[in-house]
Amino acid sequence: MKNWLGRVTVAAVVALSGMSGLTGSAMADPVSPDFTVADDSEIAVFLCTPSADWCHKRYATAKQRRDVETFLKTRPEVTEVRFVSRAAAYAGFRREFAGEKRVLAAVRAKDMPESFHVQVSGVADRARFTHSANRRPGVGMATDQAENHAAAVRTSQGPDISVFLCQKVTPTPDCRSGRGKANKRMVTVKEKQAIVAAIERIPGLVSYEYEDQATAYRNFVEEYADNEALVEAVQVSDMPVGYQLSMQPEADWDSPCRRLAQMPGVSAAYNQRRWLQGMRLYSEYGLEKVWPASGKCG
Repeated sequence: MKNWLGRVTVAAVVALSGMSGLTGSAMADPVSPDFTVADDSEIAVFLCTPSADWCHKRYATAKQRRDVETFLKTRPEVTEVRFVSRAAAYAGFRREFAGEKRVLAAVRAKDMPESFHVQVSGVADRARFTHSANRRPGVGMATDQAENHAAAVRTSQGPDISVFLCQKVTPTPDCRSGRGKANKRMVTVKEKQAIVAAIERIPGLVSYEYEDQATAYRNFVEEYADNEALVEAVQVSDMPVGYQLSMQPEADWDSPCRRLAQMPGVSAAYNQRRWLQGMRLYSEYGLEKVWPASGKCG
């Protein structure tokens, strides 16, 4: 089983891979989304809100909005520009996440940015265009849906819950306290036994397996074989170790993930479903901070 988040916890991967700033596509079902990369995937340009980074706690002005629209419509590679108002975006968000009370409670109408959704020609340099849009005054962020879709595909093919264990090298804050004599050390045998026992009691568990560093590294190299710089930057010793869980779709994933995250010897636990939701909120709605895009439990 591939480790969808373990690979991206490595610092080099976080800096270079799709986990940093990548988000999802249309998600009818939050567990098994139909993520496909289309040639006409849009580039979303979200305007500033007070909560967005680099916006100095201000909304984009009317002049900035007009200037961004002019910039987009006069670029030769642009084939279509569609404006989405704050009200329309918020209404769409409320419909899409109607069954997710925690998500709905985390987002207010004033958090929702206005946006332009842009289609470019097939020969366009999408990365250069996205970078240029990000530099415009009044833009909170611009994100390429084609990249986001590809990241979501990789994620949706991985385990449902990942539980990473404390290691002697680079321990996380959760490994540095609350564990008695084991503080700042790798997971103990007793702690691993307790973690396995807790996993085996989870309602809706289909299967689980332990993934060591060598296995995690092989999966990582296979998944990122087309990124030589990234593969060269990561060593076997950088990889996390832990348990990868497969869950029944209708089961409660949140509660067991939170319980496992709080157990001694656990460095972190991640829920694929929540990560995909965070990706969706970031990508399609431009919401950077209202929901944990990492999917981390705790």
